Amino acid sequence: MFVVKKIYRFYLLLSLTLLASVSGAPSAATLPLLVAETRDERGEMAPIRPENQKLIDYFEKALELQFEIRRYPLPRLVESVKTGEGIGFGLSKNKDRLSSMRFSDAVFTDFVWVVARSDATIQFNSLQDLQGKSVGIVRGIRYGDEIDNKRGSFFKVEEDQPQTSSRLKKLLSGRMDVLLFNSRTANAKELETELNQYIKDKKIRSPGQINYTVKVLNKPFLADDIHFVSSLQNNLDVIERINYAILKGRKSGELPALFKPAR
Repeated sequence: MFVVKKIYRFYLLLSLTLLASVSGAPSAATLPLLVAETRDERGEMAPIRPENQKLIDYFEKALELQFEIRRYPLPRLVESVKTGEGIGFGLSKNKDRLSSMRFSDAVFTDFVWVVARSDATIQFNSLQDLQGKSVGIVRGIRYGDEIDNKRGSFFKVEEDQPQTSSRLKKLLSGRMDVLLFNSRTANAKELETELNQYIKDKKIRSPGQINYTVKVLNKPFLADDIHFVSSLQNNLDVIERINYAILKGRKSGELPALFKPAR
């Protein structure tokens, strides 16, 4: 009798579980979210930055969506958004993108810093200081129309892979004069300490570079507003909902206010 009761309870529980899966509350809708890939010193996919993952989690909850994260090289991400594959996260504006994509309100500000080898004499106060210099920029990244128009003429672009280790190796070896580095850090010395600790931890200096470190020049190259994006034909309602979630999050304090340093 005891065995019969156990079997009955098992089938009752199984039936209730199946019924709940059929008639219960529907699962959250899914939407592809395209995020630029970054890779570590071994060339393996690096995790999304924790501060960005927190933002993604916030918008999933606010929009009642489940994002399907797809990591692409930046040029492919841009083209995939244009064709309506999903929405993108982490892009800044320029004329070309505005002609083919819809941007949300700014979600956060990235600070773009000029990083040089420790023995460099370069100073940075304005774009004029980069005239004739070779500047390391991750392939696919754009910093607005004014800067885009000067690429290759006013200053030479050294196109980089997104690996931080690879970029720093090129800088330490003298293959570029400076590199541009995106960071949520608003303090040059804090980022300088972080990068030099990274160099030490990852042991990326060659024997001939052991006396070199890097320095972060004391003025940001620019403050770069970062957005969600969609194509002009797809997911426009999602961008509107994101804008509402940004406004709501600013008021509640769940999203930090945008912060831009004095120029």
